[in-house]
Amino acid sequence: MGDILDVITSRKSIRRFKSDPVPEDVIDKVLEAARWAPTGENYQPWRFVVIRNQETRNKIGDLAKCGSGSRMTAWYCLGHMQERFEKIEDPVKRAEVLRFMYSGEVSEFAKVAPVVIAIAGSLQVGSVDVPYDLSAAIENMLLEAHSLGYGGCWVHGPVASSRDAVKFKKILGIPTAMNAYKVIAYVAIGHALEQRRHPRPKIPLSELVYWEEFGKTTRPKLELKDIVSYEKFEEKGKK
Repeated sequence: MGDILDVITSRKSIRRFKSDPVPEDVIDKVLEAARWAPTGENYQPWRFVVIRNQETRNKIGDLAKCGSGSRMTAWYCLGHMQERFEKIEDPVKRAEVLRFMYSGEVSEFAKVAPVVIAIAGSLQVGSVDVPYDLSAAIENMLLEAHSLGYGGCWVHGPVASSRDAVKFKKILGIPTAMNAYKVIAYVAIGHALEQRRHPRPKIPLSELVYWEEFGKTTRPKLELKDIVSYEKFEEKGKK
């Protein structure tokens, strides 16, 4: 079995797409990958709405713009966004990047993505696990799309607030009762218009991983006496 790490580490979030349609077999494979995501108690609460209609995608894009704009305006007012982009030396370019972010335009690309897939989870089955199950399905979708040569992006913007989530459901005809379905995102898929030349750096594992106890950064030597076989574990449990 091949190492999937190469697929994971080379994937990037794509927000600019070519207008070329996505073949039906590619859509089916992306959905099939989602179907095989891990799910608590095998509830499989996910439901997927595939959208290619331009008018519907425009509505989703507008809603995503409003949702992201509200959230990012708060970051701007707190100064977090200015800190994030302070390394852009050109003041004109920096101002445009900030405007693009706090206006919410950064999230309205459903309008130009050939395919948008909305992810909803049934709260009638495994309600506690729904957000986690749906997140696992979305990650599978993004990795499969990338492995097939397509770009994708996970977008929370249109459901950033409970009011927006209701609007999103209405656009797609998803039942709006509080105990019916939870929506957490849409995934945009298509041919990347351009490759991202400078993917964001990742924090090194040495700053993220602790061993045996939070805060301990030194990896201890594993002793054979510390390994308990499943057979011995079962035997101990019977005593």
